Amino acid sequence: MISYDRVWRTGANAATQFTTSAPITIAGLSLPAGTYTLWTVPRVGRVDLIVNRQTGQWGTEYSRAQDLGTVPMKSDSVATPVEKFTISIEGNDARHGTLAMAWGTFRWTAPFVVRDRDGGR
Repeated sequence: MISYDRVWRTGANAATQFTTSAPITIAGLSLPAGTYTLWTVPRVGRVDLIVNRQTGQWGTEYSRAQDLGTVPMKSDSVATPVEKFTISIEGNDARHGTLAMAWGTFRWTAPFVVRDRDGGR
């Protein structure tokens, strides 16, 4: 069970880390190359993804002051339930893809674009 309107650690135990070796834009949020933690806020009918600068912390040690930004994720259901919470990167081509999270019958997604080192696409 996931509580609505509360920050969720988006995984188990340690905070879920995300590393990108190139600058990217995820659902409109620009991220320089680096390591971040991912948090989510489930809401009725949608979910917000939080990208946070703090890394290496336990999954319950969230600091809003370290947020880089918050973006909406698309919320869908899947026909076949996913037994274990899964985070995946699905590539569309060399520069475009989708960050996907699935558990039970839900699936949350956010598009991403790999930018050039100078910040362009």
